[in-house]
Amino acid sequence: MKAILFDIGGVLFDLAPSRVFEHWGKAAAVTPASLAARWKIEEAYKAHEKGEMEFIEFTSHLQKQLGISLTQSDWKTGWNALLGQPFPDLLPRLSALAKRIPLYCFSNTNQTHWTALTARTNHPQLDSFFQKTYLSYAIGRRKPNVESYRWVANDMGYRPTDIAFLDDNEANIDGAKRAGLCATHVTRPKVVIDFLDTLAASRSDGG
Repeated sequence: MKAILFDIGGVLFDLAPSRVFEHWGKAAAVTPASLAARWKIEEAYKAHEKGEMEFIEFTSHLQKQLGISLTQSDWKTGWNALLGQPFPDLLPRLSALAKRIPLYCFSNTNQTHWTALTARTNHPQLDSFFQKTYLSYAIGRRKPNVESYRWVANDMGYRPTDIAFLDDNEANIDGAKRAGLCATHVTRPKVVIDFLDTLAASRSDGG
């Protein structure tokens, strides 16, 4: 491998949709379960992640989809409640490995989430680990589209077969494999730890 491409949520950071529905449900005086049952990843969601729809427009869609009316403050606070903390022991490994192999990230995300994530001061900035970050809202491309991976690989300057890709979403893994990347499905945080430790050991041995 000549470079590693990481997803962020569910790979490096904890994500919990339940926290989103809990906040919105409390603010709207409805049950979180009722909101979760109405939630769907529709075209508006994808447009928001591709930077084609502002957050205020997206919340207007959510109001209709979920059947609740909230202030923009409550929409945003609940939306950002999705974002948890880095998985234990991951960031020090990333920091060490970044000195030995180029690291990148490709995340389906939106400006609201990314702004909230990078505003945190309780851990190192994600940008410090990566040569470049590919954020769907900024590049107008989402996973699992095969051409999105090929575009990212080309911009990185590597052949797809020279890139190791880690993601927690099976559809994203399938798309990456179809694009030619060496993809690893992250089913739990230990998968990433084991991957990084194995890679670090091979680099120490000159592999």
